[in-house]
Amino acid sequence: MDENAADKQVQDDLNKLIGTALGVAGDQIEAHGAFMPVGLVVNNDGDISLVAVAPNAVEGGTESELDADAMIADLFEALGQQKDQNRAAAVVCDIHLPDDATDAIHVMAEHSGGVSVSAVRPYRQSPGGWEFGNPFLESGENQIWA
Repeated sequence: MDENAADKQVQDDLNKLIGTALGVAGDQIEAHGAFMPVGLVVNNDGDISLVAVAPNAVEGGTESELDADAMIADLFEALGQQKDQNRAAAVVCDIHLPDDATDAIHVMAEHSGGVSVSAVRPYRQSPGGWEFGNPFLESGENQIWA
């Protein structure tokens, strides 16, 4: 595979992961008003699949309080253990944007080729349902293929 084809594959894999992650999270928000952190991978054959971990309860919290930070750490650990079978991976979670006083879907996507990018898509509840802003991209941090 030449360099241009390799670059295109990296971009295509990351676009596929980010698009799927934003779609899955958006569907969960519209259906349930929230979503749990989840992972997505593009395997070495180019197929995309979901990776989930068991929810962790917040220590000392009520049964319904989930420790999202622990789940995110567990997802990165699981994705790191599977990295030889995959060429790209992402973790999607909910974050709060204090400057905008809104929540957002946060996708941390990473490719085995060394490229990582984060996508953030603000959302808020309105009287007519859920409103989603335009996603914006930021450079990411390698955690799986570090």
